[in-house]
Amino acid sequence: MCGIAGIFNPQGLDDSVLHVHRMIQAIRHRGPDAEGFHVEKQAQLGSCRLSIIDVDAGPQPIWSEDGRTCIVFNGEIYNYRELREQLAEHGRLFRTHTDTEVVLQAYLKWGNSCVERFKGMFAFCIWDSRRQSLFLARDHFGIKPLYYSRLPDGTFLFGSEIKAILTHSAIQREVNPQAIDNLFTFGFNTAPHTFFQGIEQLLPGHILKVDRHGIKMAPYWDIPAELPYLHGDDCELIERFRGKLQEAVRQGVVSDVPVGVYLSGGIDSSAIAALYSKSTDQPVKTITITFDGADYDERDFSRSVASSLAAEHHEFKCSIGAEEIGPMVRALENPIVSLLHLPLYLLSGKAKELGLKVVLSGDGSDEILGGYDYFKQLKCMEFIKKGGPWRKSVLKRLYPTLQDSQLAPMHEHLARAAERFPVNHPAIPYRYREFQFKEQLYSRRFAQRLSHFAQEPVQLANVGRFSHRPAFDQAIYLETKLRLLNLTLPLADKMGMTHSVEVRPLFLDHELVELLFQIPPHLKMQGLNEKFLLKESMKGIVPETIRARRKQPFNPPAPWFLKTMDELVMEYLSPGKVREADYFDPQFVQELLIQHRKGGSLDLSGLIVVVFFIQMWHEVMINGKDMI
Repeated sequence: MCGIAGIFNPQGLDDSVLHVHRMIQAIRHRGPDAEGFHVEKQAQLGSCRLSIIDVDAGPQPIWSEDGRTCIVFNGEIYNYRELREQLAEHGRLFRTHTDTEVVLQAYLKWGNSCVERFKGMFAFCIWDSRRQSLFLARDHFGIKPLYYSRLPDGTFLFGSEIKAILTHSAIQREVNPQAIDNLFTFGFNTAPHTFFQGIEQLLPGHILKVDRHGIKMAPYWDIPAELPYLHGDDCELIERFRGKLQEAVRQGVVSDVPVGVYLSGGIDSSAIAALYSKSTDQPVKTITITFDGADYDERDFSRSVASSLAAEHHEFKCSIGAEEIGPMVRALENPIVSLLHLPLYLLSGKAKELGLKVVLSGDGSDEILGGYDYFKQLKCMEFIKKGGPWRKSVLKRLYPTLQDSQLAPMHEHLARAAERFPVNHPAIPYRYREFQFKEQLYSRRFAQRLSHFAQEPVQLANVGRFSHRPAFDQAIYLETKLRLLNLTLPLADKMGMTHSVEVRPLFLDHELVELLFQIPPHLKMQGLNEKFLLKESMKGIVPETIRARRKQPFNPPAPWFLKTMDELVMEYLSPGKVREADYFDPQFVQELLIQHRKGGSLDLSGLIVVVFFIQMWHEVMINGKDMI
């Protein structure tokens, strides 16, 4: 695991300015163990290393034997040992035992197609000094980040984080207004764009080549749309899934340093912990965040799992001060709507205190197995669309926190959505939420800057490839392209790496996901029982109390945050601060705060949290030049 960065101009760079040194210093938290650089007339490459495999191998870049080609690499290739053996049989020589050198030799042997052989999470850049070209690649799902920008003079910059690119004096910290609007529409911005004008991210499953002729980008992998459903009884398919997940965990724990597990007490992290326990003869180290007196505290469930595995279990109370919010926002680089980053930030900090550089997580399971409530909404709306009478018991299962008096209005909301979309439309379960307050919320000048309203999610994700598949499969594909890429994975990576901790989401094995798209939807959700396939596959492996429990959100609720951070929230939502940032109407923001304090049937806390984090992000990432 590393942070990587670089700069390239075919016409040459200013020899007197070592741009890449500043870029690496901005992301040094990603790799505190070592750093290395290569500088020549046209290109500068750098890396900061978090030593996990072959820890004494030294810093990157790693060079080919002929001294012509070098690589800077971020991530882990889980099947690097098998690839190393294949390459050795072809006469390739190795000077280290790192997966980084395997990637370089694979490129030299197989060219651009080398990425099709990798299993794992990665973002890397290879410099060919003879051809004067860069070759960049990103893993199948975008677990590892990779950002880039191109200046008017042809200079190309890249980095593991946006902060690296922002160090260049020619980069303007200009807000992308469409990203702000996307945040209120989808709950996040949508790739490849970022919140900064002129800075983009390389899409998952893509390669990019840069030379004197310009930039060429191409996909190398996507979830295949034509995979046929497997035949066989349900038990056989469940067993096949369990075997593939066990293989993904076994391969994904490759490391020369200790490995831990983030354990929430849900089925996802419990499955990872249990399967990891089967592949090691050492006690598994598990880490849990607790919330005193809160309904969403899961310590009893995590303790049950840890006890069943005889794990070395560690619990830490969720306690955070206002002084930590700014550094969190700086680490994230983007404003977000979810408060999931709070426990993730604390978990990674505690993992570092325990001496862990690698932790496993259950991230990605909800997206690839249909674990979110809006997958249940899809089923409910299909039922409504067919004219079935609504039943209080069904909605109560779907929305257990609603009062009985709120169920009828919710049914009306679902019915309106069912009228808006065709029954097989994958956006039905998607969190597509055009805030009704937008016209009043935005300042006049900011609203004028918006070039267009947000696109439909199916257009953004090219779901048409799956139009012949059931709506449930279409919705899962949509989630991998939107929520997974733009929210789940950036949170896990950046909250971990700000503490120099590598988070591995082992459900995101691309071969496992390909298998899932060959398993019929009825095994993924039976009735309104989400992740049925995973729960059934874990019989006898995780405690029954874990298999039987409902999914519970891991992130703290918005009202708790607003109460805990009241003084900070009031500071950043003051009329002066709001007017200076110029995204929102100051008077309307004050009205939101007044109505929130009064209480009432309409919960405004989530909206206020989003507005707050945009304001904080503006202060830290747009105004806070001294912090980069």
